[in-house]
Amino acid sequence: MKNLFTLSAITALALSSLGAQAQFTVDGTLSAGEVGTGTGKYQLLGTYTNAHSATDRGLKSIYMGTTSTTLNIMVVASPEKSDYNAMLMYLDMPNKTGAPANVALPAGSDNSSQFRSTPTLDMQADFGFRLTASPLGGNDLNAYHSKIDYTLPRNGAGQAPDVYLGSTDKQGNAFTVTDPASGIVGAKVSFKTSPTGSVASNTTTGWEIEYPLSVLGGAVNTNLIRVMVAYVGDNADFSSDVLPQIAGQVNALGANPNFANIAGNQFYTYQVGTGVLASRNAAAELQTSAYPNPVAADSRLAYTVPAGAQPVTVEVYNSLGQKALSLLNTTQATGKHELPLTALRQLAAGPYVVMLRVGSQQSSHRVVVE
Repeated sequence: MKNLFTLSAITALALSSLGAQAQFTVDGTLSAGEVGTGTGKYQLLGTYTNAHSATDRGLKSIYMGTTSTTLNIMVVASPEKSDYNAMLMYLDMPNKTGAPANVALPAGSDNSSQFRSTPTLDMQADFGFRLTASPLGGNDLNAYHSKIDYTLPRNGAGQAPDVYLGSTDKQGNAFTVTDPASGIVGAKVSFKTSPTGSVASNTTTGWEIEYPLSVLGGAVNTNLIRVMVAYVGDNADFSSDVLPQIAGQVNALGANPNFANIAGNQFYTYQVGTGVLASRNAAAELQTSAYPNPVAADSRLAYTVPAGAQPVTVEVYNSLGQKALSLLNTTQATGKHELPLTALRQLAAGPYVVMLRVGSQQSSHRVVVE
């Protein structure tokens, strides 16, 4: 399997028309119309399915998308408890050089921010963004936002600049950053609380952000953006909830965890203009192949479902990034599986991408219909 090749190969085709593309509404709510493929659409990066160390609170899923000028991220989550818990997002952007991978991050300059934590990531960190949510049902009905910039010089105490951006209500009304000192003028942030505070029942609301690509160093088609997000306590300790999730992790990770010690990549990779790239260990775990290729009457997609019963979807996209077929949407048991690809023969001749998602892992194959 060559996931990077197969996804990169359709980048130009998938975004050949950038004219009338859908856009995002920054309102703290994931709408069905915002999810898809191509420019102006969110793609699912991953979902948290482990037990939560904070009972029924934490992360659910993360989506990413781009327009020609913006980076958009939606984190479906329910962080609110009886104190000020936070979500921390770390970004590795093209054209920027920040804190190196496999070295503890410097603390932020704002000692009241949860960016005072110093985890070790296995990716370069250029920027971090924070949302601290006020207690559920309390008198304070705000969410508080800040940005840490690891690309800038440290202060005399060795801290990275952590700039407060402002607050939003918890009803999804967006705040637009206007302060030049923030370095991200034009960015929009929002948060919408779930009705009950339950993360188990929450599938659509949380933290939504839109950043002009220009203020993050710029990005063009085929550039790679890496991201991870964590749910942390008022004291900046990490809960079990990180995305990508850690297999089997149900206990809190504690203060300043070292993610470089965890197998696989502790980040998602998104290719501008194409979407999600398979994680480093997806190829080995999913063991995917499509054969014969070009598609024949006996062509099949072979794959493995690892580690217990998981949701499995198989979808087919054409060269414009449009979904042409949905072949499978079910839950399957651990083990080897095969799916006939005969249905592709009804499609017009040309290249297609067969996208397999097993749980939070995704892989793809480029196939040809003659």
